[in-house]
Amino acid sequence: MSHRSIAPYVVDGRFLTTRPTGLHRVARGFLAAAREAGVDFEVWTPGRVDDPLADRALPVPNGRIGGRIWEQVVLPAAAVGRTIWSLTNTAPIARPGVVVVHDLAAAVGPQWFAGSMRLYSHTVLSAARRARMVITVSSAIRDELIGRGVAADRIAVVAPAVDERFRPAAPAEISRIRKSLGLAADYAVMVGWADPRKDAATAVAAHTQVVTALPHDLVLVGSGHPTFAPVTLPQASRVRTVGHTTDADLVALLSGAKVLLYPSRYEGFGLPPLEAMACGTPAVVSDIPALRESTAGTARLVPPGDVPAWADALRDGLAGALSPATPPTRSWQDVGRQLAAALPAGSGARHHR
Repeated sequence: MSHRSIAPYVVDGRFLTTRPTGLHRVARGFLAAAREAGVDFEVWTPGRVDDPLADRALPVPNGRIGGRIWEQVVLPAAAVGRTIWSLTNTAPIARPGVVVVHDLAAAVGPQWFAGSMRLYSHTVLSAARRARMVITVSSAIRDELIGRGVAADRIAVVAPAVDERFRPAAPAEISRIRKSLGLAADYAVMVGWADPRKDAATAVAAHTQVVTALPHDLVLVGSGHPTFAPVTLPQASRVRTVGHTTDADLVALLSGAKVLLYPSRYEGFGLPPLEAMACGTPAVVSDIPALRESTAGTARLVPPGDVPAWADALRDGLAGALSPATPPTRSWQDVGRQLAAALPAGSGARHHR
């Protein structure tokens, strides 16, 4: 019989009130994996949130920065005696707990973000420097954190996994997505194009160099976010932007593509290439530390911003000349076990009996 006392971990659920990004998907995956591994926690949110993850609502101050005040003041005051676990880069600075740092993009490339994010980058680093434990998603980000003053012995690397829904789609599903988007020809796909650091301009420029000799479409998945600086795409034919997609549509779209392009200038981990390969589609990725680490020799590496090299890789992808996709083997069960081991002893890695 399961016995539930007061959960030793309180999860900072402020991310459940904002427009979701890939970082939020990883945060949800971490929570599900940790709970399955026996980590005992409650998710607290600023105000009532219609989300199955939310366990308890706390009053949120009014105003534009009410959510930040909630995280820095209201949450730590209510969670006295418990460890606060924050999963999306920021955390209560005055109450050191556990924080998951996915990347330092706002500090590395402030030009990629809206001006309001300047304070955010300082909050991320302050939270990491003061935390009892920092969990990050790659050794590349671990090294960056150490370089910015975070003690190495307080950092654990726990990489995310690809959701089991990402697998080769049935032919009928691929036909459905092709028909709904009007994709009659071969196509390449890029995910996350509206984030400036993903460098959609390089993907479009490579496509432009190739499309006459090898007719195809370039499908750009994703939409803007208030935290991003705007992205202006170069003029080009046969480029399709499809906005946000459901997971089912994304699986079908990835499965039907000849190749995924991921020309990002900076990453903390980079899930889309692994999701594409899980769907049987080869990936071409930027030759940067995090993507070299996460793809581990299974993707074609190309120097970021080198348009002729990206065009060559795209030609190979369209011609079927890339190495076959290697599906990732890491599971969310692996992630859960690592999280349970990484969380500070005596504070949260309780198992139900």
